[in-house]
Amino acid sequence: MVEVVVERDEDGRVLAVTLRGDGSPEARVASALVEAPALGLREYLHLQPVVHREGGTLRLQVDRSDFFLDREVDAVMETMVLGLRSLAREGAILLREVGERIRV
Repeated sequence: MVEVVVERDEDGRVLAVTLRGDGSPEARVASALVEAPALGLREYLHLQPVVHREGGTLRLQVDRSDFFLDREVDAVMETMVLGLRSLAREGAILLREVGERIRV
């Protein structure tokens, strides 16, 4: 089973995503959806998200201290969440969101 937890702050912004997988194809797809935003944040926005992998757990943490990049970071992270929701609807993963959803 693949479980993904999306953690949000009081404003609904994604702060962290934790994936616990089992090496299955579903886990690899979900892992790619979590790793891609880290690359985009680094390469495009020149930020330094924290990515930690240990065993079957992958954790992505986002620094939300740059007010001027909030909308760009939101766009990247919410696109990832939409992909994860799609996998969850198909029954491929279990997705939990902790905190409020973002208000657009």
